[in-house]
Amino acid sequence: MKVFIILSISCFGQNIKLEISDYSKRIEGKEYATYQFVNSSYSYSRATIVFITNKKSLFELSTKFPSYYSTKKQEYTDVWILGISDYDLDNNSEIDKKIINIFFQLIIKYRNDNGLPPYSEERLNERKIFLKGEREICRYFNCSNNS
Repeated sequence: MKVFIILSISCFGQNIKLEISDYSKRIEGKEYATYQFVNSSYSYSRATIVFITNKKSLFELSTKFPSYYSTKKQEYTDVWILGISDYDLDNNSEIDKKIINIFFQLIIKYRNDNGLPPYSEERLNERKIFLKGEREICRYFNCSNNS
């Protein structure tokens, strides 16, 4: 007699607070860093926003972002920030485009691995925002401190 047991667990509510920083990434001689911030309470969709900036601004943002983020009236629960060294917003090099694509693949993999609704590269491209400096992030969040 063969017995098959199938266990299926569906989780539609989550209480997650998460910060992950990786400051020492490199591809083809170009350095970049990533930062992920999640603050989600009972949300299955986990709306995501993506910021792209230079590496120096990412360092500043990663230390201050939790104080900028207010759980009240926030549209996004998942925030991803990519900082590329010597990044020029007006002139994306081929290596910059490659780094952005790798970053998008990281986000897609994270969402798939955690049972979240999938995002495509196209959707992430629509949600990406280029930041010239650390203070610009307050345009997108109810920062408690705009200084």
